[in-house]
Amino acid sequence: MNEQKGVCFFAYNNEQLDYVKMAILASKYVKENLKLPVCLITDEGSDNWLSQTHSKELIEDSFDYIVITNDEMKPNHRRHYDSPWSEFAAQFNNSNKHKIYEYSPFEQTLLLDIDYIVKTDVLLKYFDGDSPVCMFDNALSVRNELPSPQERVLYDAGIKMWWSTVVYFDRSNFSKLFFDTWAHVADNYAFYQYLYNFPSRLFRTDYCVSIAVHILSGMQDTQTHLHIGNFDDTSLVNVSQKDDIIETHGLNEWIIIAHDQKETWKNILVKVDKQDIHVMNKRALERMLPGLMEEFDV
Repeated sequence: MNEQKGVCFFAYNNEQLDYVKMAILASKYVKENLKLPVCLITDEGSDNWLSQTHSKELIEDSFDYIVITNDEMKPNHRRHYDSPWSEFAAQFNNSNKHKIYEYSPFEQTLLLDIDYIVKTDVLLKYFDGDSPVCMFDNALSVRNELPSPQERVLYDAGIKMWWSTVVYFDRSNFSKLFFDTWAHVADNYAFYQYLYNFPSRLFRTDYCVSIAVHILSGMQDTQTHLHIGNFDDTSLVNVSQKDDIIETHGLNEWIIIAHDQKETWKNILVKVDKQDIHVMNKRALERMLPGLMEEFDV
């Protein structure tokens, strides 16, 4: 029988980024602030690397469940930035994310990206909410600015963007329908790209969930959907790939240098304290990881 509540992470390593290492850090924050069991979903190669590079004690302390998948991944090379002046490309394995309904060992699941750092217990209340599915449908930068137009709608005058960074769901019939619709969009991505005219060649699960919500809303205003919550209209707070983490003070207080979206040579220092954040600059997160793990006495 499934446990009642828990958190899941997908983590598939590539030649550039050690996602399972970052998943350990993300799990530590979950256990510190949400006090929930954690499930890691990964492949055999990443799991082997996890075992080679970390102690059995740390792995067992970080993950209550490990699910090994052998899903065939679509080629999906993503351009990453590490500040405005450095970039690299790497395969991004995310084409099976909709299978979380199948893989999760929990009756109620919070699916988090491994770069989403939980510093509060705010998300706990949605386990007792009325919505079978919840996601963010708006975002802000750490500068408290709106994201670019391409991150707010799928294209000019297009449908509203929903973010798959954080997904709460239960085992209701509607949740199953939502993930089946997400799978349908993912399996027919080229068709929906033509239909919705979104520009990116990158396979994005954000686009998949946005279209799924639109379909399940009867092609109407997505904000009126009765079964999909938006975390009380709160915003996903993004640390951009072109931002950098300068230093951390304890687990919660982070000093970030945040770039200007239009004039990237203009930067300001931002202090983020006890705020859940989405750290899109993976290299910055990796640089801070050793010091943060020391704060967890690891």
